[in-house]
Amino acid sequence: MGKKTVDFIKSTAGMVLIVTILVGAMVHITTGNFFTAYNISTLTRAASFIIIVSFGQTLVLLTGGIDLSVAAVGSVCSMFAATFMVEMGMNAYLAIIISCLLGLFFGAINGFFISYLKITPFIVTLATGEIYKGIVYIITKGMPIVGVPENAQFIANGVIGGIIPTVSIIMVVICIILTIMLKRTKFGRHIFALGGNRNCAKIVGIKTERVEMLVYCLSGLLAATAGVLMTCKLASFQASIGANWVMPSVTATVLGGTSMTGGVGGVVGTVIGGLLSGTISTSITLLRVSSYWETVVTGGVVLIAVVIDAMKENPILREKVVRLVKRK
Repeated sequence: MGKKTVDFIKSTAGMVLIVTILVGAMVHITTGNFFTAYNISTLTRAASFIIIVSFGQTLVLLTGGIDLSVAAVGSVCSMFAATFMVEMGMNAYLAIIISCLLGLFFGAINGFFISYLKITPFIVTLATGEIYKGIVYIITKGMPIVGVPENAQFIANGVIGGIIPTVSIIMVVICIILTIMLKRTKFGRHIFALGGNRNCAKIVGIKTERVEMLVYCLSGLLAATAGVLMTCKLASFQASIGANWVMPSVTATVLGGTSMTGGVGGVVGTVIGGLLSGTISTSITLLRVSSYWETVVTGGVVLIAVVIDAMKENPILREKVVRLVKRK
């Protein structure tokens, strides 16, 4: 094996990928239903929505921040998409584009308060998330908006070649674009620099406020994209869309090897983290175990990933853990 392959296997994302394959293999041996075309297609379709949201969370975490408003942004933008298409009769594709751009606007609001007014990301995104969620209920009174056109439904429900979900293709395309952005552009390097050491980034001339602002804009755009796609999948807007996206988006990101302190990670790892979360959910269903165990297992896996990440970054903590294990 080449050095890059060995390094990947040793990385958090590599270990998570191995765990994902092993879990799938064990479930398939037990049930005989995991590695089937239908199940893999269903798993990847379901995981693609949260992975797209997690891409935005990854960019934010790379700068050392966090975005707790992704769920609300996804919900409010999906509401606008349904309103434009159903109640205003707007062209479906135009409605989708405008709604996604609204997500960029909502992300810009977060970015302004965080990057220019220097308010803690946790507080800003928690507050704006509540505002965006409130807007949804004020406008819709919690009622659904049904009747999304069929051409819009195909974007999220379509299948290419009888097995590949269209939403998964969209997810992969976004992943490729973001990977190129992070690895091959000056903006991508600035994101890592900002998360690695903000003060040093400023000293070398990086406009940290602008970088941070753009990152939150992208997070809003990606959350909106996932929300709009979910509306297309359901053929209607539901106020519950995106309600539980915050924790899963952080989960997929952390499992994929992105550091909570910033400066380390990437979107390819996020895809792997999202697939592990989807594998856990699917496995619990196939094994006919109570769905309540899903959150317990996922939480445990995330905790282990965070501890491993902390040990990598903190040699003192690593030595303490090693000593503790040796004593036992």
